[in-house]
Amino acid sequence: MTLAHARALLPRGNVLVKLHQPHRELLALKALARWALRFSPIVAVDPPDGVLIDIAGCERLFHGERQLLTAITTAVAHLGFQNRLASASTFACAWAIARFGSPDQFIVPNARERKALEPLPIAALRVDQATIEALREVGIDRIGHLLKLPRSSLGARFGAPLLGRLDQAMGKAAETIDPVRPIEPPMVERIFAGPTTQLEAIQLAVRELLEELSEHLQQRECGVRLLELRFDRIDAPPIRETITLSRPSRDAKHLWSLLGPRVESINLGYGVERVVLTAQRWARLSHVQMKQWGSDAEAAGNVDRDVGALVDALANRLGSDRIMRAEMIETHVPERAFRYQSVMGERRHEGTPPEQARPRNRHEGIIDADRPPVLLERPEPITVMALTPDGPPAQLRWRGMEQRITASAGPERIACEWWHLAPGEYTGGKKNEVGARDYFKVQDERGCWLWVYRVVETGRWFVHGLWA
Repeated sequence: MTLAHARALLPRGNVLVKLHQPHRELLALKALARWALRFSPIVAVDPPDGVLIDIAGCERLFHGERQLLTAITTAVAHLGFQNRLASASTFACAWAIARFGSPDQFIVPNARERKALEPLPIAALRVDQATIEALREVGIDRIGHLLKLPRSSLGARFGAPLLGRLDQAMGKAAETIDPVRPIEPPMVERIFAGPTTQLEAIQLAVRELLEELSEHLQQRECGVRLLELRFDRIDAPPIRETITLSRPSRDAKHLWSLLGPRVESINLGYGVERVVLTAQRWARLSHVQMKQWGSDAEAAGNVDRDVGALVDALANRLGSDRIMRAEMIETHVPERAFRYQSVMGERRHEGTPPEQARPRNRHEGIIDADRPPVLLERPEPITVMALTPDGPPAQLRWRGMEQRITASAGPERIACEWWHLAPGEYTGGKKNEVGARDYFKVQDERGCWLWVYRVVETGRWFVHGLWA
């Protein structure tokens, strides 16, 4: 199916086209396998779209095998994935039933593998396509047909791998998996000889733990994003303090500047007997080449680090939901070219156009459209007098003032992407004014440059931005 055919079949406005990236799908599958560790300690990925779970001994925690499978199906469905599960005494049999079996029969009792596998096609044995075609030429297209033939003739004619897959499905041969191993978060702790109520001693312990944690993060070549500090008190519940960082960091001095005020305000109770510092979330921290006399790259790295320290301080004092940043979106409509996200969220770069997609001139400079530095939050309507219907304005009235236009440039036609419109959304000018627009850069008699546009469908004029 071509992309144009898929767009024609899907509802308008609900088509999102992205480049197929198999490595990212594998990473997502591994993340799903780590998530499934809540149901069993042994979970492995089965590329490209499967997860193998060893539930032996875990069903009693969920009051039975059927309840466990129902819990897994419901939890995966809440994540937004359509799924099919099957349980059997062997991974091969469960794999075959989940992909080729009946949805009603998803639990195969012990010693019933043969009966469950007989009506399934040969592809359920996970053999290569050449073996499937060779078996089809002699009229064998079901596993039941295969089980009626002598093993000696099967091995001699179709190879030993077919017998191996068949034995794995029937439980006559062992099958090993490579389970995912959860990554333990970096953690350091300090246990006192006895409960202490001395704030200075606790502060010193926290600062030493930050230095120790920084060394662990440096060995992993990463920085912390979410840091948790726990105080275990005697005869009282523990106290937890968490800080969130906008950028990964392992600078102990910066981390202490965020944790220090919180440590001073904790209730020590009858004494603290243990302090635990854990990096709950962390990310890879890129290396920066240092030079003796400095460089532009080093200066840029220092600026980024300083900005990150300022953002972290503001977010931990005012709240992360009050510090926002603008994120670019790939669109031609100016007011839709960005959106505000929490500064603590992960940075996304899908909206940034690739370098090879940008037009370049013969001097290898990128051709950027002239855009005003000040964009109004909402385009403001104006009254315009133009010499020609499609020409630039000769005089305009904005904010109660009449201004004569002395210079102009344009027009530049900008239209909304039709594939981004919601079903039934009007593309004219009276609803949201999302139709085609003709933009002009004009200068009034005061010398102020304005960015104005005319809606093609309605002929209405608006001021959208200005050059300060």
